[in-house]
Amino acid sequence: MNLKLSLSKIGIRPRWESTTVRTLGILEVVFALLLLVPAGVALLLGEDPRVFAAPVLPLLVAGGLQYMLFKESSTFRSVNGLVLIGLVWLVMFLISALPFLFSGMDLVDSLFEAVSGITTTGLSIIPDVEAQPMSLLIWRAMSMWMGGIMIIIVFLYMLPLFGIGRNVFTNELSGSGSSNYSMKMRNAAKSFIYSYLLLSLINLVLLLVFGMDPLEAFCLMCATISTGGLMCTNDSMMSYSDAIQLITILFMFLGATNFYLHYRAIHRKERGVYRKNSEFRTMLWWFLGISVIVYLFVVTGSDTPIQGLEGHYEAFKNALFTTVSLGTTTGLYVDDFTLYPEQCTLLLMIVALIGGCSGSTSGGIKFSRLRIIYEFLKNNFGKVVHPNAVYDVKMDGASVDNSTVQSTLTIFLLFVVSVIVGTTLIIMIGITQPTVNGAEIDIIDSVGLAITSISNGGMGFGNFGPTGNFAELQDSLKIVLMIMMWVGRLEIVTALVLFTPGFWKDLMANRKYRNHRSRRARRRSDRA
Repeated sequence: MNLKLSLSKIGIRPRWESTTVRTLGILEVVFALLLLVPAGVALLLGEDPRVFAAPVLPLLVAGGLQYMLFKESSTFRSVNGLVLIGLVWLVMFLISALPFLFSGMDLVDSLFEAVSGITTTGLSIIPDVEAQPMSLLIWRAMSMWMGGIMIIIVFLYMLPLFGIGRNVFTNELSGSGSSNYSMKMRNAAKSFIYSYLLLSLINLVLLLVFGMDPLEAFCLMCATISTGGLMCTNDSMMSYSDAIQLITILFMFLGATNFYLHYRAIHRKERGVYRKNSEFRTMLWWFLGISVIVYLFVVTGSDTPIQGLEGHYEAFKNALFTTVSLGTTTGLYVDDFTLYPEQCTLLLMIVALIGGCSGSTSGGIKFSRLRIIYEFLKNNFGKVVHPNAVYDVKMDGASVDNSTVQSTLTIFLLFVVSVIVGTTLIIMIGITQPTVNGAEIDIIDSVGLAITSISNGGMGFGNFGPTGNFAELQDSLKIVLMIMMWVGRLEIVTALVLFTPGFWKDLMANRKYRNHRSRRARRRSDRA
């Protein structure tokens, strides 16, 4: 039975128009239902389920009323869509923070943990993870998993339904094999979700087959496929078997691969889809090449000589795991890479800054954008030699339009500027408020924190590397990092638009115009 008809029979009819309020209501109901999962785990394990159950009823009531009393706006515009994007993330942050707040964390720490999870960044302020209730860690893992899939639900499915075109998520689709825009947005969303669910299931089954505890396997699956990186153990992946670590390498890589490729390979059974995609090939060879370089640095620079085939295997496996983890912006670790030779630090920072493929859950600049920039620069050098020649920027044989090239160059520049601005802010706060063992935050710490926040990377460098503790940060610095994580996940251009006063003037002017039109329409109906 149609829900709208059922509601009308009991006298409940939408009274106001607001697509934003109605959509947020749906989101609140979904999160209320999801909170029942860790509540059930808490009951089974003898933990307190009230930290999860307490928000359920208020969220169901509030979300239900928003859905029933508001209908979709007939004049929903792109400016409204951008506001919706920002509000969706903020609402998810607030709801996800509630269990942490009810479990005893202060407000800033609760929000930090929630923002880190939902944005799939993977920074944590919890010093002893294993001392926390397992149900709370399950919720944290779910927040990462939901954050990964919500990217697509928001950008590729919800907004097109409201009449907003592909332009919102253009850069994420470039390099996907759909750069010609042959695939509709709604189908892209469905294909992503299908692949995301299937890969999550396969990852979980493999972890269980190789002997992992079911709850730990669930947490690791969520941390891997979402490229979120928050684990339920204090030493991340150090204590797990080689088989588990190798499976994790594979699924971190798959999580950072464009999910449209997964869909074509799994659902459509297209052969050679990965091999034919230039972005995928670039990422594969980049990770392998960097892993070899890091391995060589470790082997030649180690104070203790590595002996035997087993020692070299372990060194290369650790180098590969570290490279893939940082490159996919996951943040899991099997080794303290801050103890590697100094030459590795800059190299691994670059790896973390670039990130993975477009159309994936990973952060960073993305290989597709670098490929477009490379083709653009190559064409400009070619024009110096052949001024009258006509060059096109191409991805996988398809031409990339000038607007996409300009957008890519803009995003790249803004990304670099954001890292510089973020580093400056962190240094300024660190100077005035000593953090690490009473000392100022040095340049390596600052750059590492800026890169890992903007790229949603999960691990810093220096004192904030794999074994570092983000709980030592001041609240002011935690707030700065939260904003940077949000900006990085939101996409920098979108965030800057939301922070522009002219955008809000346009929005308010549009609102006044719509209100004026609705009043005129009511007057005409009353006269009639």
